[in-house]
Amino acid sequence: MTAVLTLLKQMRLARLFPFRAEIPAGAEEEIRLSRCRVLRGLNFFHFVPQISGGPIACLCLMRNYPTYGVMLCGAVLLLLVLYNICFYMIPTEKLVGSRQSWILKGINFAFAVCWATLPPVVFPYGDANDRVLVAGLMVGLTATTISLLPLTGIGEVTASMLILSCCSALFEAWAIDHGIFYFYVAIEMAVYLFFVLSLTMAVRTLFTAFLVNRYSLQQRNSIVQLLLRNADDDTGDWLWETCASGRLRNVSASLASAFGNSREWLETRIFFDILSDLAGSAAFDGDERTGLGRLRQCLDNRIFFRDIVVSGTLQGQQRFWSLSGRPVFQDRTFVGYRGVGTDVTQTHWAQESASFRARHDLLTGLPNRGAFLDDMETYLIEAARTGEAFALLNLDLDGFKQINDRHGHSAGDEMLRKVTVVLSRTLSERHRLYRFGGDEFMLLERQTTPAQASATAAGLINALTNVPIRVGEGVRCAVGLSVGIVLSIGGSERVGSLLEASDLALYEAKSLGGHTHRFYNPELRTVAKRNRDLIRALPEALDKGELGIVYQPFFNTQSQKLCGFEALIRWSHSEYGRVPPERIIQLAEEAGLIQKLGVYVMERACLFACEWEEGLVLSINVSVGQLEAPTFLKDTFRVLEKTGFPARCLQIEMTENIFMEPDAATFTLLSRLQSAGISIALDDFGKGFSSLGYLRFFPFSKIKLDGLFVRDMLRESRAASIVRAVVDLSIDLGVAVTAEGVESQEQLSYLRRLGCTEVQGYLLSRPLSPEDTRQFMATAPAVMEAS
Repeated sequence: MTAVLTLLKQMRLARLFPFRAEIPAGAEEEIRLSRCRVLRGLNFFHFVPQISGGPIACLCLMRNYPTYGVMLCGAVLLLLVLYNICFYMIPTEKLVGSRQSWILKGINFAFAVCWATLPPVVFPYGDANDRVLVAGLMVGLTATTISLLPLTGIGEVTASMLILSCCSALFEAWAIDHGIFYFYVAIEMAVYLFFVLSLTMAVRTLFTAFLVNRYSLQQRNSIVQLLLRNADDDTGDWLWETCASGRLRNVSASLASAFGNSREWLETRIFFDILSDLAGSAAFDGDERTGLGRLRQCLDNRIFFRDIVVSGTLQGQQRFWSLSGRPVFQDRTFVGYRGVGTDVTQTHWAQESASFRARHDLLTGLPNRGAFLDDMETYLIEAARTGEAFALLNLDLDGFKQINDRHGHSAGDEMLRKVTVVLSRTLSERHRLYRFGGDEFMLLERQTTPAQASATAAGLINALTNVPIRVGEGVRCAVGLSVGIVLSIGGSERVGSLLEASDLALYEAKSLGGHTHRFYNPELRTVAKRNRDLIRALPEALDKGELGIVYQPFFNTQSQKLCGFEALIRWSHSEYGRVPPERIIQLAEEAGLIQKLGVYVMERACLFACEWEEGLVLSINVSVGQLEAPTFLKDTFRVLEKTGFPARCLQIEMTENIFMEPDAATFTLLSRLQSAGISIALDDFGKGFSSLGYLRFFPFSKIKLDGLFVRDMLRESRAASIVRAVVDLSIDLGVAVTAEGVESQEQLSYLRRLGCTEVQGYLLSRPLSPEDTRQFMATAPAVMEAS
C-alpha cells in the first residue's frame, strides 16, 4: 500500500485525491460508530455474491471438476454461515475498530483464500466454458470487495489475493502452450488491480471526509442554534455586527434589550463608544490590560478576539458582557466585524468568589502562596517606580511538629488559626501576612528600614513566646517563631531571589536554636567561562562592521499582504566560519557587549528600513541581557531619533527566557517602550519553560509560535493540538500570532483556517540581504498568491 501511495505521488495523482482525511479532535469515536453502521448496511452486498457464487461455481464445474466444485461451494457456504452468525452477534458499535472486528477480517481472509484457489486449479487446464466462469467470478468478486470498505485494509487484501491468483493461473497456462496472449491479459490484470486499490483508497477517503463533514455540520448547527436563540432567552446571547467604521448595523431586538436602547439609536453609534459610555470614565484609562483596553486593541488591529469581558452600568446595576468577534474581509478589504455577546454577570460574580477561594488559605483565611507571588510581581513594579524600601520576613513556627505529633492534626489546625490571630494583632497597615503552607508564613513589610524590620521580627517572636496558646481540651502549648529577613530597595530583585535569600536567613536563625531572627548576607557569584578567541574577535568585528544583517519577511495570513521584515544578525569568522546567531548573543553577553551589539543591529536596521514603504514593520530581536542594560531605553530612543524611523513601525521581539527570572524593572521598561508606540512580541512561544500567567500580566501585542511546532503539525497530532491551542490562546488574549517556519502550502492553508494572523518561513522567503530585500519588496504582493 505504501508503494502504491508513493507511485501515485510520483504520478501527481495524489494531488487529485488526498488519500488521507483529517479527523478533528474529539470526532474519532463518532466517525468510528458511523463506519460501524455503514458496514451493517453493506452486508447485503457482501452476502449476495458469496451465496450465489458458490453454487454457480459448483454447477458449472460438475462436468470437469466435480470434487473441487463441491469442496469450493461447501467451504464458501460454511464460511458464509459462520460470518453472518458472528456478524449479527457482534454489537453494531463493535463491528469496526475493536477486537471483535478482527474476527470478521479473519473470516473474510478465509473467503479470499477459498476463491483464490479457483484460477490456478481450473483456468490452466479447463475448457473455454471453465475459463469464462473463472473470469466472471474473479471480476465480480473483486468489484464487490468495496462492500468491505469500513473494515480498513481487508478489501484491498482480498482484491490483491484474487488478482494475484489470476496472474498465477495465467503463468501456468503460459507454461503449457507459451501463448503471448497470457502476458497481455496479465498486464491488464495488473492495471485492473492498480485501479481497484486506488479507487478503494479514494472512496474510503471520500467516505471519511463525508462523515467528518457531517459531524462538523452537526456541530455548526448546534452552535448556530445557540447563537440564534430569541431575545427572551435568559442567557442573554446576542449577535452584533459593525461596518468598517465601527458603527453597529443590523441591530437585533436582543442586542437592543441588552443595551437598553432602541435599534434606531444604536445603529447611529460606534460599538466601542457605546461600551465606553456604559462603563464610565473610570473603567478605561488607556490601560491595555482592561477589558475595554484589550477590545480597543483588537478592533484597531483587526484581529480575532474571544471572550473579552467588559462591564457597564445599566439601569443602576452593574452588568458584565463577554464579547467574541472576528474581522470580515471581502476581496482582501476590511468591511467590519461580526461577533456574539453574552451576559455573564452571574458567572462573573461566581468566578470572583471562586477566585477569592483560590487565592486564600481555607484554614486561616490568609492569602496563600499563589496570592503572594501575584501580589509581589505587581508590588515589585511599583517599588521599582517609587524606590520604596521593603522587607520580606520568612516566618516558621518552632515546636509545631511536636504539637501535631502529640495532640493530632486537629490540634495543629487549631494552633495555626490562633497563631494567625496573634500575629495579625501585632501588624499594621504596612504589613501583609501570607500563609505559604504547613507552619510557614510570609510577611511583606512596606516602607521599612533594617531597624524597623528587626523590631517587627522581635515583636512577632515575643507575641508568641509571651502568650501560651490553648488547644483541644484546654491544653497549653508553647510555640516559638524563627524569622529570616531580606531587605530590598526599589524592587530590583526577582521574587525567586528574594524567597531564596529569606530561606537562607531563616535557615541561619533555625541553626541558632530558633526563637530569633537573622538578616540575609549576600554572597558573590562566579561568572561563566568565556570563549577567548571569539570574545576577543567580537569587539573588532563590531568596530569594523563585519557583522551583517539579513531580513526575513512576514505576511498577513488573511489579506496576504506584506507586513514587514525581521532583522537577523550574521557573522562569519575567518577561522571558525559561520557563528550561529544564538552563539553571537551568548558571546556578547559574556563579553559585556550585548548592548553595543544591540545598538549596532538596531541602528543599521532602522536606517535601512527608512527606505521601505510606509507602514512596513521592522522586527528586531532583543535579549534579556539587553533589557537589563541601564542605557537600553535611552539608546533605543536615540537610534529612532537619529535614523528618523517611526516608533510605531518598530517591533521588539523577546524570548520566553524573560520569564525564567522575571525582573520588576524589566516589566517597567517594557511598559515604557509600549507607551512610546513600540510593539512588544513574545518570540519562540511554547519552546521555553515560562508560566502562562505572565501573558495575562503583561499585554504583549504579538505571540510568535516556534517553528518546531509548525514543522510537525501536519504529521503529529500533538504538535497540531499545540498550534491550535496557541492560536486560540492568542485570540482569547486579543493579540496577534505569527507562525514561524512555514515551509509548505499545506502548512500555510492549515494556519489560515485556524485564524493565524501572520506567517513567516522559507515557503514565502528566506532571509534576504539588503539588496535582495529591495528587489523582494518590488514583487512582494504576488508572493503569497504564487505560494
